[in-house]
Amino acid sequence: MKIKSLRDDLLPDLNPVEQFFQGNFPGSVQRERHYNMLQFQVSSSSLARIFQLLLSHKDSLLIEEYSVTQTTLDQVFVNFAKQQTEIHDLPLHPRAAGASRQAQPERNSGQLEAQEPVPI
Repeated sequence: MKIKSLRDDLLPDLNPVEQFFQGNFPGSVQRERHYNMLQFQVSSSSLARIFQLLLSHKDSLLIEEYSVTQTTLDQVFVNFAKQQTEIHDLPLHPRAAGASRQAQPERNSGQLEAQEPVPI
């Protein structure tokens, strides 16, 4: 769902719209925020309820326009890719590709120290 504020001339206060979504659509996630536009992902709500609430609060929230669409396959892929890049901080097994040399086992008098396997 995309929301566009009426105020193009000044930096609009989008906090009332954000609070409206948090209060009326539990579990909604704000996906984007740009100047006077917001994008939310709303789950588990009927389209009739979404349109009824937006239409009845459009003027008080200074909403110029809004659109409601289903999540596209492209959006699913992009969200999945974002989640994968957030996982990059997980520790790598010492022998995994990309593991730092410091994480490699040290040799003591020709023998390797025993190490516990790192779950993947």
